[in-house]
Amino acid sequence: VRVDLVEEAVLRRTIDALLLEDWKNDMDREMLSIHQIISYTSAGNDFNDGGKAQAVRIWIRSVLRKIIHYKAQHQHLLNEAVTTLQNALPQDIMV
Repeated sequence: VRVDLVEEAVLRRTIDALLLEDWKNDMDREMLSIHQIISYTSAGNDFNDGGKAQAVRIWIRSVLRKIIHYKAQHQHLLNEAVTTLQNALPQDIMV
């Protein structure tokens, strides 16, 4: 089973922009996991959404949670780097 994401290119660019390789690898594994999840989950029937719809919703929430977490960590690391640079540079160079 192959899942085509509507905004996969946007998500891929976001993952590629992550600062640390571990973060990228984690997100790559997350992106690949949906195929396995869908393969082993029942489709349901006329009376309920079934497992596939629920599994996709859970997977989307997981991906979004991780992206938000990694972007916050990324911003934190950038802020630390800016502070380090500001402290290292002579004050007359700072704008």
